[in-house]
Parts: sequence; structure tokens; C-alpha cells
Amino acid sequence: MENPFSFSGIVEGAAFCNRDREQADLRKFIENSQNVLLYSHRRFGKTSLILRVFGDCKGIGTIYVDLYGTTGIEDFITALLKGISSLESKMDRLMKLIKEKITRLTVNFSVDIYTGAPVAIPVFAPVDKRPAVEEIFALLESLSQKKKLAVAFDEFQEISKYGQASFEKHLRKSIQRHSNVSYIFAGSQKHLLAEMFADSKRAFYKLATSYALKKIKTEDYAAWIKRLYKKDRRKISKRHIENVVTRCENHPMYIQEFLFNLWDAPDMSIEDIDRVESEILKNREAEFINIWESLTLNQRKALKLIAATGGKNIYSADNLSRLGFSSASQISKALELLLKKAFVSKNDLYSIQDVLFKRWIEKIS
Repeated sequence: MENPFSFSGIVEGAAFCNRDREQADLRKFIENSQNVLLYSHRRFGKTSLILRVFGDCKGIGTIYVDLYGTTGIEDFITALLKGISSLESKMDRLMKLIKEKITRLTVNFSVDIYTGAPVAIPVFAPVDKRPAVEEIFALLESLSQKKKLAVAFDEFQEISKYGQASFEKHLRKSIQRHSNVSYIFAGSQKHLLAEMFADSKRAFYKLATSYALKKIKTEDYAAWIKRLYKKDRRKISKRHIENVVTRCENHPMYIQEFLFNLWDAPDMSIEDIDRVESEILKNREAEFINIWESLTLNQRKALKLIAATGGKNIYSADNLSRLGFSSASQISKALELLLKKAFVSKNDLYSIQDVLFKRWIEKIS
């Protein structure tokens, strides 16, 4: 049997673990044309969840827009038109759809080299892009009158970095009029999303229902893992499953990565799990060193303190002194910057977002 675990891209089919409740909730939001703010840590399975739900949507047009790495309105338009292109599998129909509705923008058409599907590609002139954005959203509204739509903007917080607050207001003006479209705003930088959707002074204030993608329970992982092993007529002990899940702190991608590398171990042992962890950390070491060297001394100290304490009582005098902080304000400033850089998160306690980065810090401390 082919290795059933997957960690380097979109997770599909048997490799997709659980999320039954989340799938049902998202389908309900989509079917009722409700907007959703879907957030979680990086590589926590947001994209895989969205695409799985989209694959199950019957009679609903689904548009996935990847905004990761976009830096301005032109990139936004390019990504949005690429997403809209997925609605039509025939080039002539796509050309007709775009040319009839979009007149403020020159659009060329090509074939995606990876999928073979037609795609609309905008050509930009040095003029105001907002009228073109209005036309594209008017196109979505027109399409939604014929068939309900669901539009997912992945890594939506990127638009806050465009440096144009007026663009956010412009988007809201277009989006809030749509009654037959469900917009899913997905992202991984919680502090930026919170500023966008929870600050009454921002354009997207209360425009979507907040929905946090939480950790998958250990027992759900156990049932899924045992089922995949059983398909290959193999067994895996509950103790070993719990060991992997605990090390990875229930993080989906890292559990997949561990199990992918453990699949070839016929009789899994704790030593095998230790070996795989060491190999993964070694492979990531250059990446972690680059991150570490980009941080200030106080930021490094703060990360070490979180790793050592689990985020508990980090402002106590003993904990501050053990890492050489002379005042609580020093660590507060370091934590504030680490939060902005998305290296740490805060619920009740501070925690290091990347589980393996945390394991690496523990080993060098």
C-alpha cells in the first residue's frame, strides 16, 4: 500500500483526518450565504478543509482565492480573476463571461500549465484599479443571481499589508451588498485578523462570524491512524499514536510528517519515533537557525522562557531573572513583537506557534 500520509501540500482523500464538525459548520454557513472568518495557526489545515468542503458543495459555485504573497491591488485582482476562472472549464465560455462584464481592465486568456484549465490574466495600465475591482465584484453578484456562490479568500490578512486602508473600505462596500454569496475570510495571523474584524474603526468590523479552527482530538487521530494501518493489514499501538500526537501537540501537518516517515518502520518503537524527530529537526535546522538569528536577544530569551515554562508565570520574578530580564517591560516588548511576527500566540497562555521550532529551542537551551 502506498504511504497514506501527506504533509507537503493540500491533504485529500484518506489522508484527511476528521474535521466532521467543522465541515458541517462551514457547509451550513455556505448554504445560508453567511460570511465566515476562519482562522488558525499556519499549516493547521485551513486550505485542505476549505477545498474539501468546496468539493462537497452541490449546486453552489465555489471560488478559491489564494492571497498569500500578494503585495497590492494588482496582485489581488490577478488572484481573484484566477479564482473566478475555475468556474468555467471551457475557454470560449470563460472569455465570454469576462469580456461581457469587465470593461475597465484589459484581460488576456491562457491555459494553466499545471491543470490545463483556462485562466483569465489581467493586464494593468497606470490608472486607478478600484473601478476594475467594482466590476469584478459586480460580476460575482450577477453570477450569484443564477447560482449561490461561496468565495474563499485564503490568507486574507495580506490585504492589510497593502498600505491602503481605503482599499479595505472599497472591498467592504462591494461585498456587503451580496445576499447570495458566502465569503470565507481565512488566515493564520490572528492579531492582524483581529484588528481587521474586531476593531470598530476598521472596514471589515463584524462583517463575518469568527470561527477558530481548533486542534483535532487525540482520540480522533487514533481512530483515523488505526484505520489507515488496518487497510494495510498492520497494527499500531495506542501508546505510539499518543506519543506522536503529544510530541506534535496535535498539530495536523507535523503528525502527518511524523507518520509519513514512520510508515516504513514495520514494528514501530519509541526509538523509531525519537529517530524520526531527530531527522526532521536536522532537516529544518538551517531554517530554524535563520529565524533565530533574525531575532533580538530579548526575543530569543522570551522564546526560551516560553519553551521552558509552557507559558506559565512568565512575569514572575524567578522566571524573569532566570533568563536575565531586568524588568517585566523588557519581556512585554519582546512578546509584542513576537506576536506581530506570528512566532508566538496568546490565548490564556503564551505559546510558540511552530511546534518543531519549540522542540529545537528546547534542545539548544
